[in-house]
Amino acid sequence: MIIRWRRQQDYFIVRLYQDLMGDWVLSESWGNTLNNKGSVNHNIFHCYHEARGQLREISRRQKTLGFKKTVSKEQQIELDFG
Repeated sequence: MIIRWRRQQDYFIVRLYQDLMGDWVLSESWGNTLNNKGSVNHNIFHCYHEARGQLREISRRQKTLGFKKTVSKEQQIELDFG
């Protein structure tokens, strides 16, 4: 799952995916398109519901900061590692 937010030239992107060990990885990328500076943070969760809870918190925070979700045309392929 990929979710993007924008506020003028600022962007914030979250990716939620399951790694080969079965853990859930929540990657956050943010920066500014004008100065090409950005950062990345990765958090690992053992449970999908914990990762989704963190994603809900991020979504609330971005809305509070004035960011708007943008439409993504990417499609994610889900693999069954279970």
